[in-house]
Amino acid sequence: MELDDRITLAGAEGVDLDVVLAGLTSRVGAALLDLALQVVALLGLTALGGLFGDAGVVIVAVGGFMVMMAYPVVAEAYAGGQTVGKRALGLTVVSIDGTPVSFLAATVRNVLRVIDILPGTYLVGAVAIFFSARNQRVGDIAARTLVIQKRRAGADTPTMSVGAGLGWSTNGSSVPVATAGLVGVEHWDLSGVTAEEVAAARTFLARRAALDPAHRASLAQTLALQLLPKVAGVPLDGGPEVFLERVVAARSR
Repeated sequence: MELDDRITLAGAEGVDLDVVLAGLTSRVGAALLDLALQVVALLGLTALGGLFGDAGVVIVAVGGFMVMMAYPVVAEAYAGGQTVGKRALGLTVVSIDGTPVSFLAATVRNVLRVIDILPGTYLVGAVAIFFSARNQRVGDIAARTLVIQKRRAGADTPTMSVGAGLGWSTNGSSVPVATAGLVGVEHWDLSGVTAEEVAAARTFLARRAALDPAHRASLAQTLALQLLPKVAGVPLDGGPEVFLERVVAARSR
């Protein structure tokens, strides 16, 4: 599969999500960046351990485990599915339904890296990525995770990867459309939004009250990022949910 392979994930809440799978080249690049950082950290730990005599062996052993194993697990589970290398190349790890990866899943996929790395050249992992339907290595298959390319808006579209700069929050709060209004709706261009995308947004809005805050915020931002490059003129204040409400309301007129 190529880097721009696009698939649709059936979300756990009935909201379909379009994602772009990360290809082998970008994943190798991210892994090499992380490895370079880990090697530097290990060299630093070794130098530090040398200052403490016999106790330094323990420092190097514990620190080495943290650097090589705990770092990717914690980063993927608690930093938006991204290690430093993945963030640099715009990649992120998600669950098979598009939701944030759990600590258990992050642990499984990283522990099983010892299989993917065989025979020392990552051959098993590379073959699995190349032949699997969703670019998954062995660890991904076992953990039910995917590595996807973070959606980026066009050159003339504001960056929305974290919602900062647009005044978007990710706490799941929402202002009703009746309050936000549809001022200037006659100047909005929604011609690029498909009926399926409107239906997905409408389904999310109808079910959001039953979602936990983190899942709700993640779905809202993912759907909004999916729609943003296809619309023009829709106000961005109020957050992802208000943006979705405006798009749905305008298309329902």
